[in-house]
Amino acid sequence: MKTTLMNPFSWIVNPANIENANLIAVHMNGKILWVSAHEITHLEGEGNYTYIHTRQGKKHLVSKTLKVVMEILNVNFIRIHKSYIVNPMYVVAQIEPDTLLLSCGRKVPIARRRMREIQEMLVGECAAA
Repeated sequence: MKTTLMNPFSWIVNPANIENANLIAVHMNGKILWVSAHEITHLEGEGNYTYIHTRQGKKHLVSKTLKVVMEILNVNFIRIHKSYIVNPMYVVAQIEPDTLLLSCGRKVPIARRRMREIQEMLVGECAAA
C-alpha cells in the first residue's frame, strides 16, 4: 500500500503558478487570503499601511505602502490622491470637481493637482467604451 504525505499548506494558492495573477496576500482570521486586482475597488493608504477595499464591501489591512501594493498588483489603477488609488472599472461618476463616486457607494477625494489629469483620463475611458 502506497502512502502519500499531505501538504499542510495545500490550502494556500501559490500565485507563482498562476500566469498574470495580479494577486495580493492578506491575512484574515489566521489564514492567508489572495485578493485579485479585479476584485479591488480602491486602495487607501495610511502611512506604511494600506486598506484594500473590495467590491464585496470587505476591507483588508496590509502592512505595505500604497506604492508597494501597486508594484505587487502590477495593474493600471489610477492614483487620484496621495492616499487613494482607484480601479477605473469601478468609477461611476465624478460628482464634484474633487470627488469620485465608486460603484460600492464610496466617495473618494481627488487631489487638486490631479483634477485635470483625472478628468482627461475619465473622458478618455468613456470615449474608448
